[in-house]
Amino acid sequence: MAEPQVAIRCRGLTKSFGEGEAQVKALRGVDLDVPLGELLMLVGPSGCGKTTLISIIASVLDHDSGDCEVLGRDLARLNAREKARLRRADIGFVFQAYNLIPSLSSAENVAVPLLLNGVGRREALAKAERVLESLGLGGRGGGRPNDLSGGQQQRVAVARALVHEPRILVCDEPTSALDEKTGDTLMRLLREVALREGRALVIVTHDNRIFKYADRIATMNDGRIVSMDSRVS
Repeated sequence: MAEPQVAIRCRGLTKSFGEGEAQVKALRGVDLDVPLGELLMLVGPSGCGKTTLISIIASVLDHDSGDCEVLGRDLARLNAREKARLRRADIGFVFQAYNLIPSLSSAENVAVPLLLNGVGRREALAKAERVLESLGLGGRGGGRPNDLSGGQQQRVAVARALVHEPRILVCDEPTSALDEKTGDTLMRLLREVALREGRALVIVTHDNRIFKYADRIATMNDGRIVSMDSRVS
């Protein structure tokens, strides 16, 4: 049986912020492989480097040294335009702070990745509405984000990340604002996405209620991955 294709490969990855005595070393030599078809969770104390790592994987943050390949592409060799193209085509990012545009409706927020990829407005909004419905927000696409609860805004953010069917999805605390039932519904959907051919998920979380949905759990501490635990056979 052939080995799964590697979606993400990091070797000796480092990242620091600031200079001199104020410098903070966020990553101190991270090695990580994530194959397609896997849901990997990153856990560990606040400030250990989890969000920095997924930001580098999503090409929204540059690393200092080491190597990071995403879908076979060396991020250090891509210019800003090429990284933007990679994000538009192949990466979905769920931000902890949602990052929704308040002047747009929920459906318009979800449709943004499709519009950036050249999909017509009517088709993009129709697909956005379908994805919102799959997340329990049917009929809410016309409202503004500020009219929704925190949990509903989180689901809009997840819909936006899923709508263009990215091969890699990275999520920062996707269930932090959700009750247990809604969080389970979301994680079942994300796990289904992970198991589809050609997709991989990396989820940063402190929510131990959702650990059961992971294939592997990587524990981080002080900028390093210190253990790897297989959870789902």
